[in-house]
Amino acid sequence: MDHHAGPSKKQNEIGSRAVWHKGAVRAEIHGQGPVPLIFIPGLASGAWAWDDMVRRFSPTHKVYALTLAGFSGLPSQPSPIIDKVVRDIRRLIREEKMERPVLIGHSLGAFIAYRIGIEAPGEIGGVIALDGFPVFSKLADTDAAGRQAAAEKLANELGRNKTPETFKAAMHNFLSTRITDLAKVDAITERVIASDPEAVAQYVMEMLPVDLRPQLHLLKAPVLAVVATNSYKNGLPDEEIRTFYANMLQAIPDVEITLIHDARHFVAVDQPDKVAEAIEKFLDARSQL
Repeated sequence: MDHHAGPSKKQNEIGSRAVWHKGAVRAEIHGQGPVPLIFIPGLASGAWAWDDMVRRFSPTHKVYALTLAGFSGLPSQPSPIIDKVVRDIRRLIREEKMERPVLIGHSLGAFIAYRIGIEAPGEIGGVIALDGFPVFSKLADTDAAGRQAAAEKLANELGRNKTPETFKAAMHNFLSTRITDLAKVDAITERVIASDPEAVAQYVMEMLPVDLRPQLHLLKAPVLAVVATNSYKNGLPDEEIRTFYANMLQAIPDVEITLIHDARHFVAVDQPDKVAEAIEKFLDARSQL
């Protein structure tokens, strides 16, 4: 199928959803409201990862739940994939005539939200980063060569040269250390294996070596960093966790950090009510500006 064919705004009704799909991005569109929300998934996830948040926020907001090229059955794209995703999310914002949408991303999706906020600061109204950061937390004190080596290692573990069986085993292992409820690990594993293993590896290679911290001062929109306390800094006191991320994000002109307890990296899976509350609080504060 040629996803570039047809009119400039391509939307097809699927039940109560409309769909926009061009290039490296597919958006499922729900609801109505004055502040658009764009939900960007993490590695190997799709729009389905946001079903709970869509249900919560679509009654009051126009919600765009994204799937990225290579994930959840969507065909991959040649490298650099993240550049194409950034380009096509900005295209979505233009074609849908959004006025300063709020980008909400998990992990890789948060990294992409930071990229857009840096490259197009006037186009967005906020960034909510769910346990995703401008540099990979475990590599924050590592040099460029160390980050590159870590990326190669993770890309090999997760995506390169995988059969369906070994890809499923790799993703199950990956998720089992990042989600608290093992039943949810099993269910989500069945969803993520629809992704292209080589695309998973490519996203890792394009994200992990990068450090966006030198560009964070370019962000104009307010940022909410939602941090899972049982994730990358598991076992540390709250004060140490908060200080670590405050230092990482200190160049952002307007940033707030919210810690979510009893949550691993998939913070919205482990603590959906607390995450929704944090998002709502951020949006309420923005609406009063």
